[in-house]
Amino acid sequence: MELSQARALKLLMGGPATVRELAKKMRLSYSRVAAIVHELTQQGYCERRGGRVILTQTANGELLKKLSYRYDLISLLGGASESVLLSISKPSGTADIQRTTGHAQSTVYQALRNLTTIGAVRRQGKNHVLADDPDLKTFTELLRRELEAKEIEPYALLVHSDGSKLKKVQAGRPARGSKTAFSMFGKLGIDYPSPSDYYVEPEREVSMEEILIHAMKFSERKTDVALCTVFYMKNINRIDTAKAKALAKEFGVLSLWIDMQNYVRGAPVHDTGSFLPWEEFSEKAAVYGVRAHPVPSSASMMAALEKIGGKLGSDVHAYLFGGANMLMRGLKNATKDFDIVVGNRGDFLKLRVAILTSGFRPLGGKEITPSDKRLDPSGIYVAEGMPRFDIFTGRICKALFLTRKMKENAEPRRFGKLVLHMLSLEDVLLLKSITEREGDLEDMAVIVRMGGALDWKKILDTYFLEEAKTKTHFCFTILDNIEILQQREGIAVPIRAELLRHCIGTGILQSLSYGASDINRIRSMIDFPEHTIRNGVEKLVKERMILKKKKGKRIILALTKLGRASLFQK
Repeated sequence: MELSQARALKLLMGGPATVRELAKKMRLSYSRVAAIVHELTQQGYCERRGGRVILTQTANGELLKKLSYRYDLISLLGGASESVLLSISKPSGTADIQRTTGHAQSTVYQALRNLTTIGAVRRQGKNHVLADDPDLKTFTELLRRELEAKEIEPYALLVHSDGSKLKKVQAGRPARGSKTAFSMFGKLGIDYPSPSDYYVEPEREVSMEEILIHAMKFSERKTDVALCTVFYMKNINRIDTAKAKALAKEFGVLSLWIDMQNYVRGAPVHDTGSFLPWEEFSEKAAVYGVRAHPVPSSASMMAALEKIGGKLGSDVHAYLFGGANMLMRGLKNATKDFDIVVGNRGDFLKLRVAILTSGFRPLGGKEITPSDKRLDPSGIYVAEGMPRFDIFTGRICKALFLTRKMKENAEPRRFGKLVLHMLSLEDVLLLKSITEREGDLEDMAVIVRMGGALDWKKILDTYFLEEAKTKTHFCFTILDNIEILQQREGIAVPIRAELLRHCIGTGILQSLSYGASDINRIRSMIDFPEHTIRNGVEKLVKERMILKKKKGKRIILALTKLGRASLFQK
């Protein structure tokens, strides 16, 4: 709200007034104040009656009158204060508020100072929250809804409005945007006659991952979630789980997305009230041609290893990570696959022959999912009613190399001539924090909760060694998963602060390598608060990774040779 509009509202709290009287008190021209009154009338705050301007007697107007006795209206709603106030629907950091409002950092800081000074906003750790005032919370929620409602069709229901807008309308009614969610299920193998049409704005080509996550956002009943689960299972070979996870986070359904993956895998879910009993779901899935296979039993998992070990002519040393590693340690009740890495091509070929002669077949073509392709295994092998085998050679999931230290810390178990070494839980956790596969977040939580005292320093040291060896930065993915773990499970991860510093430094250097040359440009490319970026830049200047130059009144930043080397650039 403009400051002049807030001033006019404050004056009207004292009683009705003519436009001329308001103009005199505000020391503005009659035409300017008439325009201000027109805007406030359009917003529903006031109305013209008998030549005088009065406050409206709506719920919002009455709330505003109450609030005027507790807060200075100019500080509450004037300038950027209104948009900042409306952005704090939940505990929000300064960077979140900047991103939501689009204001510069200095503007956000000034608005927050005004709001905290009058007591409308208070600090909660590193976040800002609304004061514990029911009238203020109701007023901001009503105002937020009014503003959102003006941006969509009057007959549409807005479900999400942060960035992209998600809305539903009665089937057949026109709406702006592109059809998504359940409206697209029929074209992708799931016949679903819905009384509503679902849209996303702005208009665009909607990806498979967006269709699924949007449908999860619209889901209101167990049957809706079941349909989303069927859609996921039917199209799993076309869905990139890393993209879907990022979208689930954006649209506020990350917990449901993780639970859905766990439900499919037979793992425990947090919110059991969102899912049908498995038998009922299996029947529904069968209608759409989707077979909900039970998870292989622990006995069948061990039998598969014994059978393969019996087919080998000589000892093959292989290293086990992933869910089967946890199963064999008693940290999981069931898992669908074995994730195994061997040290060389020769061992892979021996193991491959033993697997094939044990009744398994290789996956290929359209059976391989986008997530499988991204992880680049040497081979994937399946058999009816048996666990799946994902075999890697040398490098694990296109991420970490099988190192001497990993081998030394692994615990061997023998199955015939197959010597299966279980990687340490620290190495398993590190891999799960990088690979972005189905169920990895839940497995990370189990390892932290039940895996005993983890050596967190060892995990971070291993990552830094692998980063240098692979010449790839996985730190942003690890940080994202650790932060989700902390939020979802309430688990404090000791290495977060150091990893965050590393991510900030890497992000700044990468921004400079992509063409950024000052703080503002870096800030537009990486999602960290401005003061954090400035501190990071100063640290990198001291470490001689960045060079500062003055160009007129501007400070120009550039990578040094040392900075380029840290990004593995020539």
